[in-house]
Amino acid sequence: MIDPSTYYNSSITEIRYLRVTNIASALGVIYNAIWMLIALFLTDAQVIYGSNALLGLMFLMALIFNRKGWRVLASVWLILASYMSVLLFLYLLGYSSGVAVVYFLVIILPYMTFPRKARNIAHGLSIIACLTLIATVIFQSKITARFGEIDPYISQIVNISITGFICLILIWSLSVLMDKSEESLIAEQKKSEDLLHNILPSNIIRDLKESGMTIPKRHKNITILFTDFVGFTEIVSSISAITLVNELNDIFGRFDEIMEETEVEKIETIGDAYMAACGLENEMSNNYYAANCIKAAKMMLSYLEERNKSHEIMWKMRVGIHSGTAVSGVVGKKKFAYDLFGDTINTASRIESAGEAGKINISSTTYKLIKNDFTCISRGKIFAKGKGELEMYFVK
Repeated sequence: MIDPSTYYNSSITEIRYLRVTNIASALGVIYNAIWMLIALFLTDAQVIYGSNALLGLMFLMALIFNRKGWRVLASVWLILASYMSVLLFLYLLGYSSGVAVVYFLVIILPYMTFPRKARNIAHGLSIIACLTLIATVIFQSKITARFGEIDPYISQIVNISITGFICLILIWSLSVLMDKSEESLIAEQKKSEDLLHNILPSNIIRDLKESGMTIPKRHKNITILFTDFVGFTEIVSSISAITLVNELNDIFGRFDEIMEETEVEKIETIGDAYMAACGLENEMSNNYYAANCIKAAKMMLSYLEERNKSHEIMWKMRVGIHSGTAVSGVVGKKKFAYDLFGDTINTASRIESAGEAGKINISSTTYKLIKNDFTCISRGKIFAKGKGELEMYFVK
């Protein structure tokens, strides 16, 4: 009954208010139950038994209202039950019973139990309780006991002790719930961070967090990797759309892992094309970036070769790699799109288009960077659309 998450699907903050309301209601029931037991031993006055039983039921109703989803009514009912408890005890046992200390609970409870949408009601009820406390203290000499069978000293011990106990439980519960809320918030924040890192590079995320914007950055020496599948149009026409998406998701998922393993940054996928770059963040030597892209390309081709052995659909892929300068930046205001711009990207795309299935085609610029690390075969000058003749090499 205390835990609302079993019957509520609300925010962390709302659940916290619900739990405190339920805990306070349960403590109100316990408070009146204790007084009923004490009254059984100390007095025969039926009115004290009946009033405590009635108030206990009122506190219990707040739990029921919460379970029904009547949030504001439950909180108002809890405060009214607490308020009536104080007034009734003052009437029956007088000011000397020490029950006036409960007013402090009535003052703070609205801020611990009311949802945000009813915060104005909480202000009003707390102010009323505060004014009533002041009036009670001012006119304490006129607030005398109607039933003198219970010793005022015992009443003070019971009322003040139980009130202190209730304060302790409420504050402890609230601190525990706030810790849980903070832990949940941190967990959700980590999920958001991880998702954001899957979309944007770390330096871009940092800029967006700090200033809400990012300045385009010029990269003097990076290497671009482009891939696409040979015969993709024919494959699309021969399989269902769902199968196609599942196939690409499986392949590109492994490609993403390869990029992470080789420290290459995935930029985007457009249809069957996959674009990645190395050298966007870390300051390393130019040949390091180019070598990483070639290592990634080799792993991608090896993966496809192994995959084709156990799958019906045979995927054949071209790879093109080119090195040079580029500008990176985020385009858009609502749906961020991180991209690279410049002639290097266009050239890398043309290098890929001029390649062959199962082979890594690189430009002369990239070749000069990796010629001491990889064996390459010169292809001579190959015509590339929009670029004219470009010298290209196949990596063995």
